[in-house]
Amino acid sequence: MAGTPPIASVDQVRDELKRLGYLDSGFDRFVLGGAGRPSLLGTCLAVAWRVGLAAGPLLGAALTLGAVSLDRRLLGEPSDVAVLAVYASAALGIVSGTAAFGGGLVTAWLGRRLGAPASATLARNVGLVLALAGLGYLALWWRSRALGAPLPAQMAALAIALCLSAVLGRFGSLAAVAVLSVAGRDRVPEASLSRRWMLASVALGGLLSAGGIAVSYSTERAAAATPDYAVVPTGLRVRVVGVDGLERRMTDQMLALGEMPVLAQLLASGARGRLQAEPERVPAIVWTTLATGRGPEAHGILSAGARRLAGMRTPVSLESHGGRFVSGLGAAADILRLTRAQPATAVLRGEKTFWNVASEKGLRVGAVNWWATWPADAVNGYVVSDRTLFRLERGGAPDREVYPPEAFDRLRGLVPPDEADRARRIDLFHVAAARALRGSAPADVEVLYLPGLDIFTMQQMGEAAAADLAILDRRLAAVRAYYRFVDGLIGEASRGRGPGDVLVLVGDPGRLARRSAVAPEGTLLLEGGPVAPGDLGTVSERDVAPTVLHLVGLPTSRELPGAVLEAALRPEFCTEHPVRLVASLGRRPLARAAESDFDREVLEELRSLGYLR
Repeated sequence: MAGTPPIASVDQVRDELKRLGYLDSGFDRFVLGGAGRPSLLGTCLAVAWRVGLAAGPLLGAALTLGAVSLDRRLLGEPSDVAVLAVYASAALGIVSGTAAFGGGLVTAWLGRRLGAPASATLARNVGLVLALAGLGYLALWWRSRALGAPLPAQMAALAIALCLSAVLGRFGSLAAVAVLSVAGRDRVPEASLSRRWMLASVALGGLLSAGGIAVSYSTERAAAATPDYAVVPTGLRVRVVGVDGLERRMTDQMLALGEMPVLAQLLASGARGRLQAEPERVPAIVWTTLATGRGPEAHGILSAGARRLAGMRTPVSLESHGGRFVSGLGAAADILRLTRAQPATAVLRGEKTFWNVASEKGLRVGAVNWWATWPADAVNGYVVSDRTLFRLERGGAPDREVYPPEAFDRLRGLVPPDEADRARRIDLFHVAAARALRGSAPADVEVLYLPGLDIFTMQQMGEAAAADLAILDRRLAAVRAYYRFVDGLIGEASRGRGPGDVLVLVGDPGRLARRSAVAPEGTLLLEGGPVAPGDLGTVSERDVAPTVLHLVGLPTSRELPGAVLEAALRPEFCTEHPVRLVASLGRRPLARAAESDFDREVLEELRSLGYLR
């Protein structure tokens, strides 16, 4: 059966659309104003342009609300919310217009193949397919990024996903209607068929979104408050020494050869375990996971660097783990030079470290050179951030590298001479800084991070494609020499402990070991105080935070996936100090976005050490 011939003029197109109920609303009139062009391609382009203009602000606003609900750092910079909305509106306007253009072309092709009888519901089906595709993508994104978020944020994300999908489907339907209107009168469905399913979804999404965002804002301050629990004194102090690059198999070889006597003695008198390494290859992620007891999806440190969009102070995540769409936006922003790189900072960290928790409860703490500790937190004790040595070497006025600020001058004379290689220079300085600030009154919780072995190993072996076996042997000998050097550092870092001091040595296998086909393993050692010598078997890096908290008389949290290593402790201590659990240790208070004129130099240093490309 032959269909009605194509409509001859723009006026006829508009009359027909009005008869079918499409031009009753200003929204329909705007989008379908592009219908009636002489060609199908012209109609698709005109409608896609209008869809982009209409959808961009609407979807951009919804996406911005979702970002605020999932990334509470944006609450500290209200102007960033407006800037992010502009970027999101532009990006989603382009995406929506492109989807509408593609939907129009597909509709034209299907309309010709299927004929008029099947075209009555074609516009609705095109919109439905686009809506389901958008919902599927958002579901995958939700699974990877929002599944561990607070319930209000998840409610907001779900509502926004439904709303975005419904709106995308509606735009696709309108694009299909515009194309069908050019093809012939009997191919265009009534507006009620195209619109009915859309209205309820948008209304529901809007209500749930507003409710979820409102709950997120109202609960933010309460969630950041310090939970009400007490310290139960144990009489212990804990000293955590983190050594990056201490691969277990290499360590075992060195121990068998008698080349690490300090570590051998500690292992003989302590509780030791094979450390199951975190899967991430980026040290900033691994060591922040260890310090917070939670994974990167919770603590927010996702690389050694971050990027800020032009006009925003809060860094945004535009990396590949955000999905292809997000990483595509990141690539486009880089090409257009809309982003600025900056190092990972404490502001990006969304969870408390175990020393933050201890400080809040009145214990004295000290942290030296841990990843993402700039700007230095105001704690009950001291913090030497991961930027301190760089600042001392390059000079200039201090900028929150150390807390308390007056401690900065005490560190000036500790910088090693230039003769030392870069890795040794870094380690030597931070061991000396920890010793100087510890003084005669050690902290209840002290942490020290030594990255030199990992840096040196990567410099020597990371590009070990050299065919010359003599060169390879010389490089391996240099790495072994650094293991011996680290053995001396461990001895220095563990010196001066009393009977109530517990050493926790965390040897992560490092970046090179994670390239191996064999599962990388490190070493965990607890020694001193109530520690019972023995083999702990396989342990996790996420067990460190709850174990340290327990040793100093603090509860652990049900939010932490790791467990207290009770097998490392004597039975009488476990009986006298049972493990306590609380629902939460509290959220890290919101911090204003931090930037510094020193950022570029820090990035250059990180690149020179192999952390960034």
